[in-house]
Amino acid sequence: MKSIIGIVSIGLSPRKDIQNELNLVINKDVDYIHAGALDDINEEELIKLSPESNSDSLVTLYKNDLEVKISHNKTEEILYDKIKNLSKKADMIVMACTGYENLTDNDIPILFPGTIAENLIMYSSNKTNFKLGVIQPTSDQIQKEEIKWKTRKIQAEVHATTPYVDTNINKDWPVIINSLNKFEPDIIYLNCMGMKSEHKNLIQKKLNKPALLATHVTGNVINQLI
Repeated sequence: MKSIIGIVSIGLSPRKDIQNELNLVINKDVDYIHAGALDDINEEELIKLSPESNSDSLVTLYKNDLEVKISHNKTEEILYDKIKNLSKKADMIVMACTGYENLTDNDIPILFPGTIAENLIMYSSNKTNFKLGVIQPTSDQIQKEEIKWKTRKIQAEVHATTPYVDTNINKDWPVIINSLNKFEPDIIYLNCMGMKSEHKNLIQKKLNKPALLATHVTGNVINQLI
C-alpha cells in the first residue's frame, strides 16, 4: 500500500514544486495530498495576515504567483485546522515552511524541515572553526537568523534572496556567491522550502561546498520512516 504524505503550505496549495523536490529524494512509492493556509483567504483577509514585525515575517506565493509576506503568529491557527483535516487522510505530514517547528499535539507524525536541517547542522558543527552560510527568502529574516546561530555559538553569514525568480536573472546571486566565497563556510543552508535544486546546484558549482536543501533533507528522513 502506498504511503500518503500530506504537504501543508503557509501559502496556496498544491505546492507541486515542493512535491517534485521531495520526489527527487524519496525512493518509495507515495501519494500526496495538499492544503494551504491561504487557500480560502481573499485579498482583504490577506492584508489582515500581514506580519507584526520583521521577526514575524514569512514569505510565500499567493494568486498568480504573487510573492507575499504573512505573519507567522497569525497563520498558526489556520495551519492547525489544515493539519487536522489532512491528518484524517495522510500517514504523515510535511510542514512546507522551515519557519515552523512547534505545531504540537497532532494525530499523526509531522515533519518540520527547518528543525531537521538545523539538527543536522548542529551535529556537523563540532569541527574546529566551523562556519555556516545561510540563505533566507527575505532580508526581514536576516537579523533573527543571525541571532539564532550566534546563540548556538556558530559563526554564520546570512544572506537573503527570493527563491521565486530564475537564478539567471536574479542579481542577488552573484553578490551572495562572492561574499560566501570570501567567508569560506563549511556548509551552506538554503533556509526556505521554496528553494529548489537549481539553487543548490548553483551553490555547489560556484563554491564547491555542501549545500543543504530543506526539501531534500526531509525526503531522506521520509525514506527512513515509511
